[in-house]
Amino acid sequence: MQAVAPLTAVQIPCCLCGVLTAPNAANQCASCLAQEFDLKGRLQRGPSGAPFATTYQCRECRRFRRTEKHHEHAGPESPELLAICLKAIPALQSTAEPRLHLIDAGWVWTEPHSMRWKVRLTVRTEIQAVTVQQRVVVELHNAFRQCNDCNREFTNRTWQALVQLRQKRSDDAPKKGLTALEMALAKNKEIRKHVLKIDAVRNGFDFYFLSLSYAQAFSAYLQRVGPMRVKTSKKLVSQDFTNNTANMKYTVVCDLVPFCKDDLVLIKKGAKGKLSGRLALVTKVSSVVHLMDSSPKREALLDSQMELSPDAYYKQEKLYTILQASNRTIPFVVLDVDL
Repeated sequence: MQAVAPLTAVQIPCCLCGVLTAPNAANQCASCLAQEFDLKGRLQRGPSGAPFATTYQCRECRRFRRTEKHHEHAGPESPELLAICLKAIPALQSTAEPRLHLIDAGWVWTEPHSMRWKVRLTVRTEIQAVTVQQRVVVELHNAFRQCNDCNREFTNRTWQALVQLRQKRSDDAPKKGLTALEMALAKNKEIRKHVLKIDAVRNGFDFYFLSLSYAQAFSAYLQRVGPMRVKTSKKLVSQDFTNNTANMKYTVVCDLVPFCKDDLVLIKKGAKGKLSGRLALVTKVSSVVHLMDSSPKREALLDSQMELSPDAYYKQEKLYTILQASNRTIPFVVLDVDL
C-alpha cells in the first residue's frame, strides 16, 4: 500500500527578501509590500496635492469647521475634534483609491500653541490582492478662517429675518400679553438660542434672526403661548443678475389680540355668539381668548361663555371694543347673597 503525502499550501519566496509567502500578483511578502507602498505619504497629503491636511478654526468664536456651512465647538484632543481631523484627510474619504479602511485612531500629544495636530491611525487596505495594515502618525495643520456667522457681524448683512411682536393697547392700559410672552421666553432657553438681537419698541419687541426658518419656528412658538395673527412679508435688498441670486429680508409680524384678563369688552350684535348680553369679561387668555357674559343667567351659566380665536377676532375686529382695562377693576368681598 502506497503512502499519500499530506497536502500543504503552496508558498513561493519573496522576490526581494526571499521569505516564503503565499503567491500573489507582486510575488512579494507583506513586509516588502508595506515598504514599497507608503501609506503615510498618502494620509499626510491634503486636498489638491497640498503637503498637509488642514483644519479650520474661527478666530472670533473659536469653532471648528465641519462643513462649509456648519461650525461647532470642540475641545483639545476631544472625540469631536478627532472626527473633524479625520474628515479633513482626503485619503480616508470613500471616493479615494485604493480604499483605506480605518481600524483605530488616537491622539499624539502636541504643544497647545503649535497649531498642529498629530493623530495615530491604524489603516488597512488591499494592494494587489494582499492585505496590508500599517500604523502611522499623521500631522495636520490648524489655520484660522472666519465662519459665516462671524462674517455677517462685520458686514451689513447681520440678519435676514425679523419678528415683530406687537400688542396694540392704550398707553395707560397694562400689556399683560407681552408680559406673559416674556416670562415664557425667559423659561425656554432652546427657543431663544437663535435670536441675534432684541429691541424694545412701542407696543412690543423686535427679534432678529439669521434665517427665515428660525423666525418661523419662533413665531410658531409664540402662537402656542398667546392669541395672535401672523403675517410674513419680504423685501428685496440686492440682486445679482449674473448669478441669478437675490438677497431678501423677511419680516414676520405677530399681532397679539389686544385683550387681557379682567378686561371689560363691548361686543356688537353681529359677533356676540352664545353670549346673552353685549358686555363680556375676559376670564382667561391662552392661544384663544375666553369671554364670559358680564351678567350671566343663573339657569344657563355654561351658555354664557365663549372662546374667541385670533382669526375670528381679526375678521370682525371693529365689533369688539375695550370699555375698561383690567387696571380699572376694584376687588370687593361678597358678605351675603339673597337667592
